[in-house]
Amino acid sequence: MKCIICGRESSKPICEVCSKAIAMDFPFILHRGMALSDESSNLDDENTQRSILFQRDLQRLNELAKRALNGEEVNFLLLARYALLFHEKFSFFLNNFELGDNYYLTLAKNFASKIEGDDGKFLLAKIHVNMGELDEAEEIMSKIWKKDRKFAMFYGEILVKGGKWGRAIEIYNELLSNSPEDEELWMMMADAICASGNYEEAERAYLRVLQYDQNNALAWYKRGKCLINAGKWGGALQSFQTATRKDPSLKDAYEEMLKILMDRGMYSRALETLKKMKEAGFDVDERMAEVEEAMHS
Repeated sequence: MKCIICGRESSKPICEVCSKAIAMDFPFILHRGMALSDESSNLDDENTQRSILFQRDLQRLNELAKRALNGEEVNFLLLARYALLFHEKFSFFLNNFELGDNYYLTLAKNFASKIEGDDGKFLLAKIHVNMGELDEAEEIMSKIWKKDRKFAMFYGEILVKGGKWGRAIEIYNELLSNSPEDEELWMMMADAICASGNYEEAERAYLRVLQYDQNNALAWYKRGKCLINAGKWGGALQSFQTATRKDPSLKDAYEEMLKILMDRGMYSRALETLKKMKEAGFDVDERMAEVEEAMHS
């Protein structure tokens, strides 16, 4: 393959030399417009994220990033959050460039390292997690987790990912002592307990989630997974069925149901499940034919 800009041999449409040259002038790479607010809080809004490519101010964002990379004092928090967002939403665009999959994360890390205070540390920890550097993220969050609820919850997530379920559960218990009816916290607690392998206790924790929200399809699904691991396939099947009633698009719950039914030769019920999947928009015609064949063999 030859670079579309300079003609050099390249493994990507734009070679390493041209990629780096473009990144110097356009650190955020994208050549489309987007709205850049002076405030960073709106980046949490999904509508803002979806509309990013269709607004007008990408040039302004790139100019701000160039100033930052040249050593000027700018809004590093804003830039770091945008760089992290670009990694999460637009990394596919990097497939055209010889810049590496972590280009935006490296950019975000550069900006975040210049931010003073806990918000900068929190962002830096998020970047470390995205880079797979859990120990570094854990070290940062261990020093600030008590200062903010979102810090504590993120710290718990890091601990669970690192296999330190006991410590995560301790933190969630401390948070729940102040917010005993917090559905989100109970969900995170249940996930941590499940990850530890204590499926019966985790199932009870998912029931606490459902106590506050009977329509939480994901909690019904995860409860079913716990019951499967505890050897209670009947209860698991019911839980997966409830999950699909609450959210017909929850494919994983259908798949778990089918596994239970097929393993036990319950082909008629498996076929009914596949029909419901088809009604929900899934392509299951071949699988339906296979089950019908198994029923008559």
